[in-house]
Amino acid sequence: MLELAGRLVSLQELVLLFNNPAQQFESRHLAVLAGLKNLRSLTLQASFHPETCSFTVLSRLPHLSALSVLPHEASTGLTDKHVASLTTLPGLASIEFPGHPRAFTGATLGALASLSRLARLAVTSNKPQAVEYTLALPALAGLRALARRSSSSSNASAKLPSLQLEIGVPDAAVAFALLRAVAGPGLAELRVAVREAADSASVQALVAAPGARDQLAGLDLEFRAAPTTDDVAALASCTALQRLHLTCKCPRPPATKLNLQPWLALKRLTHLHMHINPAWRAPLQPSMVAAMAAAWPDLQYLHLRLSPTDNAGHALDELTAFNCLKTLSLTWLGQTGPTAGGAAGGLTRRRSGSMDGNVFSMACLPPALEELSLTSISTVRLALPAAPKGCSPANCSATGSSASQPNVLLPSLRSLVLDGNFGLCDELLGTIVFQAPCMRSLTLVLTGRQTLSASGLSCVANGASQLTSLLLSDYREAPLCLSQACVESLSANGLGSNLRHLKLSTPDVVHAELQPAVFAGFRKLRRLDLLGCQDQAATALGPALPLACIKHSAEWAGDAAAVTNANSGAVDIANNGGVGVEGVAVAAAPLVAAA
Repeated sequence: MLELAGRLVSLQELVLLFNNPAQQFESRHLAVLAGLKNLRSLTLQASFHPETCSFTVLSRLPHLSALSVLPHEASTGLTDKHVASLTTLPGLASIEFPGHPRAFTGATLGALASLSRLARLAVTSNKPQAVEYTLALPALAGLRALARRSSSSSNASAKLPSLQLEIGVPDAAVAFALLRAVAGPGLAELRVAVREAADSASVQALVAAPGARDQLAGLDLEFRAAPTTDDVAALASCTALQRLHLTCKCPRPPATKLNLQPWLALKRLTHLHMHINPAWRAPLQPSMVAAMAAAWPDLQYLHLRLSPTDNAGHALDELTAFNCLKTLSLTWLGQTGPTAGGAAGGLTRRRSGSMDGNVFSMACLPPALEELSLTSISTVRLALPAAPKGCSPANCSATGSSASQPNVLLPSLRSLVLDGNFGLCDELLGTIVFQAPCMRSLTLVLTGRQTLSASGLSCVANGASQLTSLLLSDYREAPLCLSQACVESLSANGLGSNLRHLKLSTPDVVHAELQPAVFAGFRKLRRLDLLGCQDQAATALGPALPLACIKHSAEWAGDAAAVTNANSGAVDIANNGGVGVEGVAVAAAPLVAAA
């Protein structure tokens, strides 16, 4: 890495991704980057030693203005001591990092007030949609000083930027105290995630706090009980909200069904996650979905739980009106059950094996969609137009002609997750691949009576030439027969040159024929998950694929090698357990190093 840094003196943006959780950055490793004198933005995905790592060594980068530590489940996050060392980087305007679950309390956040250019501070967690650390109450005084720098500045002519703050708190009471501490002219916006579930009184007190209506831009919250109409109205008063992420695990229904009409006042909304029992709200109607699309023209993320009544009125046909939607997640909770299930909204949670169920037309999806996740507890049949006449999905995909077709349904789709019984067969999967020519990630969780076979996977290999991740879990009574020839055909038909992550989760007997050599065609494979793999097969695969992650037992041969590498205490970016540098771009373009 030292030699590489010496050759990239004009580099302005650098992204380094390290995938070995046993390695921890120390100050001497960060010091290697100090030679990149023109670096303006640094993004790291790594673990940092709690005692021997300090960001002070980066003070020799005079132009560094943005520092991001990406959250990752294998990483630990930054401690209070790490945060204190950031004060030696005077040019920072944007800081983002996950807090250490035990060693971050926010005690040193107030020291960041010395960074006169700081305009954005985001403290996240390594686990998605979670707040792992505990922000201590004394930290609020430091955040108050940080948000009120401009008003307390001794230099009247100095115009310090207003602060965009994103942080997690343990409960709604601390969120209320946080708003009281930071609200004011020095705060541009606040995004807060609340760890503990809150009751209605706490929610309504929170939105009544100073600054909540004008400066609360994001709220991640779990309801302790079913939300009420008063809760809906209270949240609708926070007209600055751009992100609203709501969940509820309580099985008891509300006294009256919720009406989402008041939320149409949230004109700035870009993210709506509503993981709440669909039986608690009025069924979606086409007019309501169209009104949502008109009220939220900038919405980019939408997650909804659905019931059969939402499909009955064809409300989902209006999804195409969301012109800016990039990520869509839909979950069909279940089929309408007898009145005895009234406590749970009359919905069952059993995955049905019947092919009689709701129909979801993929033709209604917005063409700008990039990520699509569909989950079904019951049966939902997918419907979409077939490939052009005289051109089978497999043949069209093999030649790449779908990418040049101007009328494909999902030209921008990069990630697709199908979890449940969607009536998936070889022809339907081939058509999906044809209609999404730029797909890079495909996750299939197969249940029920779906007839997908190894031929369907061959169609994926032929058509999805850009696929880098294929994750397959098969829970059907007659699972895929992944023979030696089948897996070899996947690598031979195009996936071998790009695939980085392969997961095959099927019963033990499926892997009986697989030999280590069968994966040799996947030349860029960085992770292999075989769940249901026989012990002898996994033992053989361990030494054959040192880059793979094959977890079946504590005795896996790769674990011993990982421990040996960890004990060496060195971060060798050039050659250590598959660590390498790829995708180099010099000057103003970003450099991405995958390790």
